[in-house]
Amino acid sequence: MTIERVSVIGGTQPVEAKEVGLPDLGLRERADLQKWIINDPSLVEPGLLILTEEYDKWATSAGDRLRDRLDLLALDTEGHLVVIELKRDGAPDDAHLQAITYAAMVSRFTEDDLARIHCEFLRRSGRECDAQEALRALREHCGDDLDVALLKQPRLVLVARSFPRQVTSTTVWLSEMGLDIKLVQFRLWDTGAGHVMTTSVLYPVPGMEEFTVVPARTEKAETTQRAANSVRNRKAVLRILDNGAVKPGQTLRFRSFPESLAWNNDDMDQWVAEDPARGRATWTGHRLRPLRWEYDDADYAPTSLVKTMVEQLTGSRPNTVYGTRYWVDTAGRDLAELAELPAGTESAVAG
Repeated sequence: MTIERVSVIGGTQPVEAKEVGLPDLGLRERADLQKWIINDPSLVEPGLLILTEEYDKWATSAGDRLRDRLDLLALDTEGHLVVIELKRDGAPDDAHLQAITYAAMVSRFTEDDLARIHCEFLRRSGRECDAQEALRALREHCGDDLDVALLKQPRLVLVARSFPRQVTSTTVWLSEMGLDIKLVQFRLWDTGAGHVMTTSVLYPVPGMEEFTVVPARTEKAETTQRAANSVRNRKAVLRILDNGAVKPGQTLRFRSFPESLAWNNDDMDQWVAEDPARGRATWTGHRLRPLRWEYDDADYAPTSLVKTMVEQLTGSRPNTVYGTRYWVDTAGRDLAELAELPAGTESAVAG
């Protein structure tokens, strides 16, 4: 295990800082460490939205209340729930078991459950909010609708000053079995002039995926691909905003894309032909919802718009769609292709 050293510089030679614990400084797990992470989730991982803290509203099917209390629940930008368990000192031997239990319970949450829970959290923090506003915040954080399949596969993050072998060895095995689990180590230091905190990812080790073998699982691969598609769609929009290949006010048209789908493209094309406004959208330049659909004059992310169209056609909303493949300029270049163009490229403007 890597031994970390923190040194104070400024004199003739570095002076080693002394490691201290939260209790040494009169600090506590819930009142201090937890609040630090709520205020700056990047201490654990970049891109996290904290949904709630100290969640304890669990019940059995018979209505019996459970005493379990989840430290923090977050949402990452791919749409995965993230269970965060904190220990102010060394993690106990069974810390991973507690996190797995919470992951199993939060995997039952629906999109509406999460919106309600997040709204309650914001209200406790003194912010005005309703469930619809909270739901929009969740969707904007992911850049798309929440994918039910991704919500059912929460990620685990254990945060502690140190981890025993029982936890580290089990974590490696769980990871090899396909569970997304991370160990984050925090340490406090007395520099003589003040105190500093360091955080580092103890596991997975950077680059470990290059020399470990994970058993193949079709369902896991499918949901991983969905997450990758979601990220790719968001990045395409950001690249277009950067390269200027689509201008604000420019009209794009819908074009069916031959991917494996839960609907018939011929039916979709006929549905669009019945009202041409269904097949046109204006590029607004908004980072999260850059398309304004002419049919209802509402703003959407490319994938959300395609999902909405499919839902109106079939009555069922698909789980995953590569949305940037369906909107093209008059030259027939879709958003994914336009995203790859060099800066300053002029797109063909639809009439």
